[in-house]
Order: sequence, then C-alpha cells, then structure tokens
Amino acid sequence: MRDYLLFYVNGIRHQISGERGFQSLSDFLRGDLGLVGTKVVCAEGDCGSCTLLIGRVRNSEMFYEGINSCIQYLYQLDCAHVITVEGLKDEAQKIHPVQKAMIDALGSQCGYCTPGFVMSLAAMLETQEAMTRSSVLDGLTGNLCRCTGYEQIIDAALSLNQKELPKASKRFDDKAMLADFTEHISKAVSCEFEEKWNGSSKKVQFYVPTTLNEALEFKQKHQDVTVVAGGTDISVQMNKERLEPACVMSLTHLSGLESLEINNKTITVGARLSWSKLAEHCQQHLPQFAEIIAIFASRQIKNSATLAGNIANASPIADFLPFLYVIDAEIELSGYQPNAEVVNKRWVRINQFYHGYKITEMKQEELITRIRWNLPEAEEVLKLYKVSKRKDLDISTFTAGIWLKLKKGKIQNARLAFGGVGPVVLRLPETEEYLQGKFLMQEIFQEAGKKARDEISPISDVRASSDYRSQLAENIMKKFFHECCDTQNKKEAA
Repeated sequence: MRDYLLFYVNGIRHQISGERGFQSLSDFLRGDLGLVGTKVVCAEGDCGSCTLLIGRVRNSEMFYEGINSCIQYLYQLDCAHVITVEGLKDEAQKIHPVQKAMIDALGSQCGYCTPGFVMSLAAMLETQEAMTRSSVLDGLTGNLCRCTGYEQIIDAALSLNQKELPKASKRFDDKAMLADFTEHISKAVSCEFEEKWNGSSKKVQFYVPTTLNEALEFKQKHQDVTVVAGGTDISVQMNKERLEPACVMSLTHLSGLESLEINNKTITVGARLSWSKLAEHCQQHLPQFAEIIAIFASRQIKNSATLAGNIANASPIADFLPFLYVIDAEIELSGYQPNAEVVNKRWVRINQFYHGYKITEMKQEELITRIRWNLPEAEEVLKLYKVSKRKDLDISTFTAGIWLKLKKGKIQNARLAFGGVGPVVLRLPETEEYLQGKFLMQEIFQEAGKKARDEISPISDVRASSDYRSQLAENIMKKFFHECCDTQNKKEAA
C-alpha cells in the first residue's frame, strides 16, 4: 500500500502526494508545470482543446491514445505517461511533422484549438491508423474549431506520409517507465485528506485497488463510495461542482476486466474494456451496434469510457441501452465474500436490472464485472435508432431498439425497447404481442406504431416535448418496416 501517485509527463517523472488526487490533469499541467499548450474551454470533454496522449501498460508494453485532460483527475493517472503538445518536439527542438503540416496547410487559424487538433492527429499516428478522409473526420470528431471550416486541417492530415513519421512516444524511454510502473502498479494506492469544496473543508479519500477482491472489500466497507472506470461523466459533474464525492475508488489498475471474448456466438465484455476497443470488434461482428457507438461520443471519450460504467450510470437516454434490452443481455455482478477464495458472482438480465430512475438491481457491495449477449442469427433482424439535435456527440432525445425473429416473412417473436420516454428504458409488451404471428406488411407496422405511441407516456423537457417523442415512437415503427423490407430485398437479390 502507498499514499502517493506516480506518473510521467513528457518523459519526466512525477511522484506527488495523494492529496493532489482530486486535481484535474489539465489544471496540473497548466498551473503546476506551466505546460499551457493544453487549452481548457468546456471542461466537459466536448471541444477537444485539452487533448493529449496518454500511455498505459498493456500486455507488458506502453500503449498510447488520445484523451481529454479536462475530465481526467490525477487519481486516475497513476502509472501513466502523459505527452502534451510541448512533448512532440524532438531532441533538436524541431517541431513535429503534424505541426509542420498544420502550418503548411494554413490549418491553425486563430490557434487556440490547434494544440488539440495536433494531438488528435498525433494519436492517430500512434495507433498507425490509415489517414483517409473518412478516418480523419472520425479521428477529429471530438475537436471543435470556432473560427471557420475544417478543410485546411483535413488537408494537413492527408498530407502526412505515415511511413516516414515516427511515433511521438518513441522519443521517450519506454523501458525505464515500464520498469518503474511494474514496480508500483502491484501496490494499491490509498489516501485520506481534507479537501475544500465550495469554500468548505471535508474529509475525502480515494482508493486505487490492484485486485477485484480488494475493490469488492473496499466497496463493502464504504457505503458512500463513487466507483470510477473512465470517469467521463463523474469528472464533468465534479468540474461543474455538481458532485462532491467523499470517497472515490478508481478501477484503473484492475487486471482481467479488459477482455472481449466471442465463444459460440456469445460476446462477453469485461467491465474495463473501453468503447474504442468494443467498437473495433463490433465493426465485424455487430455492425448495427458499431453504428451507434460511432456517433454517441468522441474518440477521446471512447478511449476512456466503458460499457459497464454507462450501465451503472443508469441514464434512461443512454444510446446503447435499447440494444442491450432487445438483445436480452446479461450483467455479471460480483460481490465481496469474506474469507472466501473466490468472489460471489451472479448474472442478471438487463430487462430486470433497472427498477426505477437511477435505481438498479446492483447491491451496495457489488460491482459490474462482465456483460454478455448472443449475436443475432441469420433469421433475426436488429435495428437501432438515435434521435438528437445533431448527429454526433449529442445527448439523445429518443432512442429505440427493434428486434424481430422471422420465418418466411412471418414474425415469430418481437422485442421493442424505447429510451427517453420514461424513467427507465421501456419494453413495449403490448406492441410486441401484437406483432407476433403477423407478416411484414406496411399496414401492420402502421398499427404497431399507434400501439407503441399508446404504451408510452413521455415527459416534456429541454430536449423535446411529450408530443414530439410520442410521434417519434410511431414514426420509428414505420421507418423500421421500410428499412427491414430493403434489407430483405437485398438478401434475396444476393
């Protein structure tokens, strides 16, 4: 056990008191180290001005990707290497090729957001991603420019010759950092101290366990603990002073929870697997879900956030929940068992997991450790929908998942789940029952749309009126019919 944090910034070692744990990474870089190239605008992870590279140990190697530093707190940075825009220069103080390309293409404009764009492009080089127009647009989704268009920035990216460009991380001694991290990462971090929140002081603590048993024991003993995986929502709440947690546990060092297994057409996802890694697998095995993942968050957010964290957050407008409902996913809950060699585990179906707004089946001493579901069969049709004011990176107004099992054009079974229309995602049992035994016909789905509308009672809020959401419920059923027919026709033509 230790009471300090260890991380590197641009190859320089920093060992700091655990009392600094509730300081954001962006504030530490700018205020303590004077690395002001990292900009802060939104403090919500939306604009990308604070983007930098973070390296963590994966399979005995350092792996680098882009993150938002404004929503990363220092307690999450233990045993990590941070590279800022200042760290892109080589030993001769020569600017990085990405920076040179931005200058040559006149992509800097006012310059305030430029470091964030540079770091996002540098992150793409770290993962050796092909620089096509499509990939560049996706890689820069989480970066906003308030001056004008993005064409010069895109031109700069497309001008880069990846074969000739060294990775920024190769400038630093990975072996020395790996040895240092390996020595420390096996020791849990625990710190308790006085912290000021809104002008008053209170006792706070954070804990970074190294094993699942340690995490479960801590959660059992601390009823008020806030559990953090990626922290992309909790950190925003802390930045806006809407949340002042007295006790935080970070799962950063928990091993064995980053796996993704596909066995007999069953996908099992570890609780610490990032959305980025999940998306890579879904591209091949579950393209419908991959399409939703592509638009629900930026690259930086998806590199940190997790599926399990979103499930535990229990938002009724979470983009992915209707999918889990209609695919009938299961959640593994692990609980602490004193004096036992193995933890207590149980599987709960997602359709029984939520009991009300922010109320779940998970007990105080439990953690989500895995999620699993079966891949759709050939005779099954799955469609997912999200309605929001803008396509990318926006909070949903309405979400839907529709699953049908067909046999010769006849519906054998149906599952419908709508989000944004109640305190939890809603299944529509009456509409499901109506569809069973029916054929794929336009008039059937017109009637199903009316029944779906009658089964929900949405509220009006800042995102949409009750009437608008009700109309969406009806229209989605009609849209599904036409898309389903198009899919069936393409299969028959093939």
